[in-house]
Amino acid sequence: MPIGLNFQRKHPRLGYRVKYLYYSFARRDILQKKISFGQKNQDKTVYIVKPDYQDGVEGLLSLLYKQILYIDFAKRKGYVPFVDWKNYKTQYYDGKNNTWDFFFKQPSELMEEDVYQSQNVYLSGWTFKTINPNNLFESDVFRSKEVRNLSGKILRENLEFNEDVLNIVDLEARNLQIEKCIGVYIRGTDYVKLKPSGEYVQPSVNQMKCKIREFENKYKAPIFLVTEDGNIFDELKNEFGDMIKLVSFDTFIRNYEGKDVLSKSNVLEKDKKSRGQKYLAKMILLSRCRYLITSITQGSKFSYILNDGKYVDEYVFDLGLYS
Repeated sequence: MPIGLNFQRKHPRLGYRVKYLYYSFARRDILQKKISFGQKNQDKTVYIVKPDYQDGVEGLLSLLYKQILYIDFAKRKGYVPFVDWKNYKTQYYDGKNNTWDFFFKQPSELMEEDVYQSQNVYLSGWTFKTINPNNLFESDVFRSKEVRNLSGKILRENLEFNEDVLNIVDLEARNLQIEKCIGVYIRGTDYVKLKPSGEYVQPSVNQMKCKIREFENKYKAPIFLVTEDGNIFDELKNEFGDMIKLVSFDTFIRNYEGKDVLSKSNVLEKDKKSRGQKYLAKMILLSRCRYLITSITQGSKFSYILNDGKYVDEYVFDLGLYS
């Protein structure tokens, strides 16, 4: 790859052009492609939305943003979108199910068997002109109301959660009384140990403690904590005790050695469907809190966009990028 993630985040338009030129020669499989599978649906153009990079590393919400942009692009073109996470690999690939359906509804009524017998089909991918000229779903959502609102509009118009996920959210929301909570989100494990170039710097636990204490003193509200890191949980639990609230199914990673990204470290729950649904539910719950304290990650961007500016008070640790 010609440029790093750090450069792309700082210079999105230039970064896109450089990567497109590179892919045009070295990775043509990444580019949008027109294809025909048969004679069905001659009056329609089907747009198969697939992950760009099929390495099984990208997290659920990192994958999601590009899929939403492709769905929106297809609709604007008058195409019929169908998301395929069955024939194209993601972190949730199981070889038999369209794992998109574990989490979300399809953006059209088209069935898989019809898609792969259709005459006029595009496979999603990079085009000469970026489909994301406004740099949506990036960290600017925390700094620009305009970017947040437009990201939220496109998300709401092009994404529906499935019933399994919504049932988990509704049950946990009632038990937690989530609408009263200070939502707290902090990543640890691979973010902190590997410090991946181009990803967002995470605050220290002490920084987070100080900000939580400030909010807790001010609002006297319970603290809904979202973290995957057992050490971070232990420290915050020791500090704030029963003020810390968790989803009923929460678990933590305590045996991470820091040698590879989490998705390749054999420390995640083996049931991919359950793992993804639980994570997604937690991020939806975070969006329903009354207050928010968070670091910048793919997950917190999602919750912030989904909240649509309704947090009564918020604090975002914007500490730059790992170099």
